[in-house]
Amino acid sequence: MRFKFTAFLLALNVLTFGLIAYLNHQAKDIDTAVSGLSGKIGRELIEADRIELRGGAVTAPLILERKGSTWNIAEPIQWSANYFAINRILNQLQFLEEEASFTVEEMGKTGQTLADYGLEEPALTLVIAEGNESIELNIGTVTEIGNNYYLLGPEKSEIFVISGEVINGLWVDLNDLRTRQIFDIPVFEVDALGLQIRYDAATEGGDLKVRLAKNNGAWAFEAPLSAEADPALVNNTINTLTAVNVGRFIEEVQIDPLLQGLETPLMEVTIHGNKRRQTLYIGNMDPLSGEAATYFAKLDDNPAIFTVSARPFIALQEAQEALRERNFVTFDDASLSAINISENGRKVRLQKLETGNNWQVIQSTEDSEIQPHRADPTIIESLLKDLDNLKATGFEVDAPTPTDNERLGFNNPRRSITLSFADKEPLILTLAHPEDDNGGLFAKTNRADFIYEVDRRSTLRMIPLNATHYRNRTMDNLPKAANIKSIKLTNIESGESIVEISLTESAADWTTRLSELEPVMVPHIQMLLYSIRSFKVESYLLDRYEGAYPVDTGKTLPWVFKLSATIQLPGGDTERVETREYVFTDRLSGTIQVGGSSRSNAIFQITQPLIDTLYELTDDMELPPESKDEKVPAPESIPLVPEPATVTPLTAP
Repeated sequence: MRFKFTAFLLALNVLTFGLIAYLNHQAKDIDTAVSGLSGKIGRELIEADRIELRGGAVTAPLILERKGSTWNIAEPIQWSANYFAINRILNQLQFLEEEASFTVEEMGKTGQTLADYGLEEPALTLVIAEGNESIELNIGTVTEIGNNYYLLGPEKSEIFVISGEVINGLWVDLNDLRTRQIFDIPVFEVDALGLQIRYDAATEGGDLKVRLAKNNGAWAFEAPLSAEADPALVNNTINTLTAVNVGRFIEEVQIDPLLQGLETPLMEVTIHGNKRRQTLYIGNMDPLSGEAATYFAKLDDNPAIFTVSARPFIALQEAQEALRERNFVTFDDASLSAINISENGRKVRLQKLETGNNWQVIQSTEDSEIQPHRADPTIIESLLKDLDNLKATGFEVDAPTPTDNERLGFNNPRRSITLSFADKEPLILTLAHPEDDNGGLFAKTNRADFIYEVDRRSTLRMIPLNATHYRNRTMDNLPKAANIKSIKLTNIESGESIVEISLTESAADWTTRLSELEPVMVPHIQMLLYSIRSFKVESYLLDRYEGAYPVDTGKTLPWVFKLSATIQLPGGDTERVETREYVFTDRLSGTIQVGGSSRSNAIFQITQPLIDTLYELTDDMELPPESKDEKVPAPESIPLVPEPATVTPLTAP
């Protein structure tokens, strides 16, 4: 019973599909009968996968073939068709309308033949095909009146008069039909790039093969070495290559692969996509290219020869270095716990504290270790950023030998920087240069064998072996509740008090107290108060305090000025009062003045705003009258210089 039911369903399906096919065929016949010429060819055009143009009006048959939604030229030359040119032709044919029509039978009754209308041997035959089915349209001569053409319909039983504009549109130049695009693999699909560059016989090492591949979004070299590639540069290169267009097609009679360098191409460029690839061969320079140099080129699966711009392919000759990742020190600073900088026994250690994102700096030698200090967060942030952005200026050696390491100075490195992490192995950066090299600097890490060249001056400047460089530039910082009761600026040498001001019962806060001063003094006193509350330094000079600033061996500069302040500090039931003092040398230049603090045990350069304030308060230079709003005296007249006396020329004795 089940078998009979299955057989019944199968028979029903066959009958149903047969009926659909029959009705479809009938519908096509009905459309053709009632819709004129456009009805006869419209449906075929929509479903067509091949269009042929041949006849005396064309020098060679033109065959267009469709694969999916893409049209290609199959003859007389294999190439991708220009989408817009093909679409324009299809649109014109799809909506083709006749001006008039008459049957072949009617024509015969008048004693005329197909030859009278140019249809015996048509100037142009148009074939529209889908699979094994096709229709044929024959185009004859121009009508006597109007710029129209005679066209023999697909059933060869009816002649139509067609607008000349539509027919003339079929005579499209082959160059206009061919797309200028070379690579048709979309950029987003490209997952590998291969290059083969041929050098002359005298070049050591022979041909160069380069291959880059993308894995999880990251680009890397697979040949001639295993190394990271710069993703932005690789993507830009692929964008440039896929955007390269044909300059001009070489006519078939001019093709000579040997002369044009395509028998043994200078370069092969292969773009890999999703289970497909395209290879472009680059040959000799085109002698007709002029100032904008071009190469002869061809695709590996296509006999067509054409020219391309030389610029993108000249740049590819340096791809092995040009596309390499130059940023070779990468790390996660969130898990960073310490940075050790050392050279010949001297060490600076930067240590991340457990509380927050604070750091401390410790300097040591083989014999001693200096007390730790707070590190400046801005300096640490800048150091981490500079290290993370350190880039190679060149690639010195990819597989160094012990001889290479010794030759480049790594047996006695200039600097060693160790980055320690809480959850992985440390990263060690080593900087070195040959003993007699005062210009170059080379670098390597423990994560790769490569030796890079880096900029010497900027690299060493960003990693100084000096603990004071990393110290917090805010040397002293008062609590918010602290109250400055008085400030005093004194000339140490003369004992003279330059500025001495205190809070009073009537002016218990500094806003009130400053309102009692001369306006010209207010900004200077405000600067002194700001410096006492949060004393910042421009840079540290010495990690100790001395009675005079030691410029060098045997030479010191005395402390000339002293800034002191009485401060009431919060705490408990008893009032705590503290005095803070800072001493300064004379101003050494427009931007340099040295200060010292015995409490902080440091000598330093002070900031520019404090330099300017001290200058205004301590300099006794006579100000010009215009700066004091005084009347400028008229300049004294200068007497004229008398004319020189006449000199009697000497005469020979």
